[in-house]
Amino acid sequence: MTSKRRTTIAAIALAVAVVLPTTAWYVTGSGSATRRARLLEQTAIAGLQNELHHDSDRLATRLERLRTSENERPFFHYQSITHDPYGAAEGLAVAPSPLARGVSDPLVWAHFQLDEDGLVSLPMVNERFPELSSTENFSRFCSLLADLQNAMAMGLENPSGANGRYFEGTLVPLRRSEWEQIRDADKVYAAITGQGERPSKQTQGGSGEVVIRVGPLEWHTMVFGSGPTLAALREVETPLGIRLQGFAVAPSGVEQWIGSDATVQVEFAPAAMLPSGQLSSPVSDTGWWLGTEPEPLILEARAEGRRAITDFRRIFALGAAAVLLSALAVMVVFLQTERLARQRGRFAAAAAHELKTPLASLRLHSEMLSEGLGRPEQAGVYAARVASESGRLGRVVSNMLDLARLERGAQIANPQPGEIGEAVERCLDRLRPSLEGAGLAVDLRMDDDLPTANFDHDALCQILDNLLDNAEKYTREQAHRRAEVTVRESADGVQITVGDNGPGIQGITRRALFKPFQRPGDDNAPAGLGLGLALARSLARAQGGDLALAEDQSTGATFVLTVARSEQS
Repeated sequence: MTSKRRTTIAAIALAVAVVLPTTAWYVTGSGSATRRARLLEQTAIAGLQNELHHDSDRLATRLERLRTSENERPFFHYQSITHDPYGAAEGLAVAPSPLARGVSDPLVWAHFQLDEDGLVSLPMVNERFPELSSTENFSRFCSLLADLQNAMAMGLENPSGANGRYFEGTLVPLRRSEWEQIRDADKVYAAITGQGERPSKQTQGGSGEVVIRVGPLEWHTMVFGSGPTLAALREVETPLGIRLQGFAVAPSGVEQWIGSDATVQVEFAPAAMLPSGQLSSPVSDTGWWLGTEPEPLILEARAEGRRAITDFRRIFALGAAAVLLSALAVMVVFLQTERLARQRGRFAAAAAHELKTPLASLRLHSEMLSEGLGRPEQAGVYAARVASESGRLGRVVSNMLDLARLERGAQIANPQPGEIGEAVERCLDRLRPSLEGAGLAVDLRMDDDLPTANFDHDALCQILDNLLDNAEKYTREQAHRRAEVTVRESADGVQITVGDNGPGIQGITRRALFKPFQRPGDDNAPAGLGLGLALARSLARAQGGDLALAEDQSTGATFVLTVARSEQS
């Protein structure tokens, strides 16, 4: 299987391994976050509804206790000026009702009575009796009386007395004289409220017993000018007819009472009066409901749901980015492994070629010398060829050993102060015979009075050997092959340039030139391991200098070796 095909298969497999789990995570996680958002909203509504049910149950219990206690109230307490048959003396003895000072229960708006003659009365009295009433009570008395008279004139919703239905209730036996005093107290009330004498039914005087039937309080809805009001009404059957008595519940008092314990604002009203869309719960058999607006709580739950979705998306984005980076890292490692595998393959082939060619030449010329083959006068040439191929083998082996040392992080140079000019001359004297034997002319140009430099003699020779070996390889197509070595002083120390008249180095090859195993893409390029320039630069930097390719090149390739100046110069 080719390297390209392996890379394609690995990329597809990695993409599938990343995309499928990530997509599944997003689908399931997004669905879970969406369901959680819906659940938050549903839970908020259910919790609000439960709280509303709880409040309506509390209110129903509270109102039932109130109705039970009011059922025990004597019927004559609903007169502001009344006669108490159980405590008053014989004769006309009247006194203020226990309710004359106003209501004591925060849920009660007012107590009232509609008597047999159509007279609406309140337990409170007016300002004509300052010892029994305050200015505040009088104002409230007048307001309530006007509202009640208007409500009674318009009628009640399902009033018991309107259809003559009889409520069975408590029987209250009274002496006739006691009943007459209660009636006389009504006349006093009519007088002090300015309503004057009204025609009324008369009962026959004398002794005997009068039985008053008092029905139980039942819930009704009364309509005042300001709106509907919940009222508890009862029928009181007297010798003169039927009276309506009861009390009205204050909606504001109910809402205030519930609000002291509730976490949401509620409204107390008949079902028909509650706005559509509100959550509501009936308050027992009163016909009234508690309602509340769920929108604020729903909006808060939706906001929390959106935060849950946003949190998931943020976590997903971070997780997906981490997975993608990991996948890219795996792909980079895989590509690097493939690249190294290709490099190892090329290196093995190049090493085999680099070693096979000089070994074959060595074997041929050594056999010719040992067996006396060839022309005797060419023995020196054969010996020179043996020496040249031996040097080539030594250079290959030395590069491979230096590469191994470089990868281990071992020290590959030991710079010492010295005369750089003399060192370059000695290196060229050693390299020139083999280079000129291969057809490459080497010229040396050197400035006088060069400064003392800090360098490693063997490393310097190996750098020059690799640079000139490349010059010999890449100038083989030229008619006149030559290389020029220049040594001059620079601002940082000493600069050594090695140039040739070959084809030069262009394009992408320049950027990867000093990396190990990098070879020109041209199939006609000379064979090699791709180690020479990488090792040459490493040797140069190990001495405190550097090696670079000159930028401005009209022809050929020119390398610039910088050697640091010695501190002793």
